[in-house]
Amino acid sequence: MHDDNAGLSAVDLLELNRDLQGSRAIRLLATNNISLYATLMERHLNDGAVAETELVVRLERDLEDLDDAQSGLALIKSWASQGWLHRITETRAERSERNVCYLTQDARRALDFLRGMRRQDTIATGGSITGIAARLKQVAVKVDTDPARIRKHIETEIAALQEELEQIEQNDGPTRLPSDLTDCYDEARAIALQMERLITDIGQYGTMIEQATAALDEPIDSNVEYRDRQRQMYTDYQTAWDSQGRDSHRAFLRMINDPDQRAQFEADVAAVAEALPALDPALRKVMAGFFELVGHQIDEVERIQQRCAQRVKRFTAFGTMEQSRGVARQLNEAIAAARALLKSSFTDSRLDIEVPLARHAISSIGALGFKIGDLSNPRPAVPGDTEVDLTSFAALTTQVDAPAMSDMLNDAITNGPVSLPDAVAMLDTAYLGHVIVLWSWALKQPNPDAIESTTVRFRSLDGRDREMAVPRLTFTEPITTLVGAAS
Repeated sequence: MHDDNAGLSAVDLLELNRDLQGSRAIRLLATNNISLYATLMERHLNDGAVAETELVVRLERDLEDLDDAQSGLALIKSWASQGWLHRITETRAERSERNVCYLTQDARRALDFLRGMRRQDTIATGGSITGIAARLKQVAVKVDTDPARIRKHIETEIAALQEELEQIEQNDGPTRLPSDLTDCYDEARAIALQMERLITDIGQYGTMIEQATAALDEPIDSNVEYRDRQRQMYTDYQTAWDSQGRDSHRAFLRMINDPDQRAQFEADVAAVAEALPALDPALRKVMAGFFELVGHQIDEVERIQQRCAQRVKRFTAFGTMEQSRGVARQLNEAIAAARALLKSSFTDSRLDIEVPLARHAISSIGALGFKIGDLSNPRPAVPGDTEVDLTSFAALTTQVDAPAMSDMLNDAITNGPVSLPDAVAMLDTAYLGHVIVLWSWALKQPNPDAIESTTVRFRSLDGRDREMAVPRLTFTEPITTLVGAAS
């Protein structure tokens, strides 16, 4: 079998590329509406979290200018379901809650790629080789172990610095800029490109811990599965703890919280912006707003950490409950085994006698006797053959916001068929009434004979999350009137 230069076989390399193909960033780049989505995301979500109500207004204003009939709220929900947008509830200082939206790291990577293609970014510039040689020399000196070469380099640096000081004293004023700024422009551009990529990569640590806890909300059927998932969580957390993303996150936190380093950095950015007026405006904006943009990423990591802590808390509480269930299951199995043993023992006996098992503790003088009867386990329950008439639940349409829900479905259907589970997932908070009404509407669609079923989640009135199995029905035709939908 042929191996490439990296030592990977064709099968291994194909598997790695398949994993990349399934990533959310690649899905965003491959979608048919990438031009529209990238435009709206870059205009309104590139600078951090935005309140959902404000984002809906902004999106619908742009969609109207672009002659697009999509709904802003439906677009937000679609992005969230695809994993391109975080849509969470945030509690502010005055204890009021609001929904906020911000891009995921996968969406940011896709936008970085598109911006680079649009600007035709390249590092192969006139001054790039000079910068590469200078930085390479710095690394070589740090890893060199020859005292003679290290001394020669330090003396050369001192001589160059002394020459610059003499030029400043001779000019008796501000030094004149070099006539050829090509090297300065190329180096500043390379730095700005690296800063733009760092703004995205700084949230990689948050993505890793998000992935480490993503599976904790899935149902667990056994103690063994709980144990395996717990071990995998600790392994993934250790990987995130040892990653470069965490080191970068901590380094940026230290730099942002150090007023001296931040002031020096901002002064350097101002000096570069003043001396290099022809620098690309987009890259100049990245340099000027670097700390603010990194701050948004750090805030995102903190929000992810809060969500992961809640997941771990629920997972641990479920584990305690599951262990109690495990003990109960073991006791039931032991009791069933004991009953089977007693039944077998007394059935094999040829004497039909009463067996004294224990003395009565109250009033009996003789032994308490009984005869073993049928101690077999009861037959398991089977599903009923009757079908639920969902039309009887039509009154639930008065308990849910049926007009808004039908409008949401009609907007979503314009982009293609929508399955019943996807329709439930589009709701901010789905209750049983929403699920039943959507189910009854789906039965009126042209394809009500769905055999497959899937599980959907909803919230009960006591605040707990529930789940139920529904058929995989599909909405293909719009709901014309609310009266027709509810009848």
